[in-house]
Amino acid sequence: MKLKKMALLFIIAGGILYGTCTDLAYAGGAYIYEMANPTDVGYGSAGLAARAGDAGTVFANPAGMTRFENSTYMTGITPLNIYASFESNDNTTATGPDDNVNEFLSGAAIAAIIPVGDRLTFGISAQNFFGLAIRWGDNWKGRYEVTQVALLAPQIQPTVAYKVSNWLSIGAGAGLTMGVLQDQAKINNVDPTLGDGKLNYDDTSFAVQGNFGIMIEPFDNTRIGVRYLTETTLDFKSRMYMSGVGPEIAEVMKGVGQVNLKMKMPQAVMSGIFHQFNDQWAFLGSVGWDDWSEFERIHVKVDGTGMNRVVSADFRDVWHFGVAAQYQYTPKWMFSGGFSYDTPMMRGSTRPMELPLGPMYRYGVGYKYRKSDDLTLGGGLTVLYEGELKFQDAGSPVSGGEVGGKYENTTITFLSLYVQW
Repeated sequence: MKLKKMALLFIIAGGILYGTCTDLAYAGGAYIYEMANPTDVGYGSAGLAARAGDAGTVFANPAGMTRFENSTYMTGITPLNIYASFESNDNTTATGPDDNVNEFLSGAAIAAIIPVGDRLTFGISAQNFFGLAIRWGDNWKGRYEVTQVALLAPQIQPTVAYKVSNWLSIGAGAGLTMGVLQDQAKINNVDPTLGDGKLNYDDTSFAVQGNFGIMIEPFDNTRIGVRYLTETTLDFKSRMYMSGVGPEIAEVMKGVGQVNLKMKMPQAVMSGIFHQFNDQWAFLGSVGWDDWSEFERIHVKVDGTGMNRVVSADFRDVWHFGVAAQYQYTPKWMFSGGFSYDTPMMRGSTRPMELPLGPMYRYGVGYKYRKSDDLTLGGGLTVLYEGELKFQDAGSPVSGGEVGGKYENTTITFLSLYVQW
């Protein structure tokens, strides 16, 4: 009897370790353009590498800084709402409500451009464009997989740009990145009278991501831009902390040491074109690629257990396509609108429950108001629609039941307000 009990406890402990590590590994997983530059919201993120119409180009394409003759500064906020209606299927055996995702967050960005001479320009920006933060209810059906998860990577990026000739500029930046990973889940105790226990993991990791840009202006009214982000690795190392667990699980977990997770911020290429058709109309286009198939291979190591393996999330590379236009209504007022499409990074059969991401359709509108020669106010609205997202079944009878289903009407809505002087 004692051997059976110990075997059961090891199964439970193994399920907690592997399930939690894979949950952590799947956390986050997206480059969110709108969070890096509030002006991108007004264009549906189309043409960002070639626009260079504001100080946000420090990050969007550092080579575009050479277009500014005077020191220019910008700051803005980007509130957003993440909504996804959760619906479990007939395979679900876990108890609890179908809790929807309805999360309100806010991002912010600042940028500064400082010309030094006719050819050399310095800049600096601060932004967060990687990952997501999502919360579910403490009692929902998937609580033994996740109740709260966040993977963020705020950056401070010093940059420099050089005007090689009248038609060619180059730029480079170093994104000083602080990765933040937080994950919480419930634990199914062996003794049901104890209720659910709680698991928490959080850590930070420092990394540097390169940002390189080229700006080509073959004609006075046309420019072509290319921006390349290098791959970098976030290396998280911390223990998993538990509370409210029974003595059996606590005893088994005593030998569990530090949990090491290595995950990559993938390399990405974004190209764009800007063409000023006449005094009023300008058109933009963009094509991009993110190497998310590299993000899927996440190294997981748990000291004291022998677990040392690479978790594969079966992610795919993401392709971006966008078109936009801007209209100079009066000398003071300019309006913009755009659409972009990003291909899905995963299939429904392999999509983890913790990551409600699929194909991304962005619809954006925006405005700029030139209050004076030195001051511009602006804002925008983008609706990012992903629709119905099926996910792979998660959990097990030991962990508290299986969970299967889909997210419906998955939408992220961005609002931006900014000022440039």
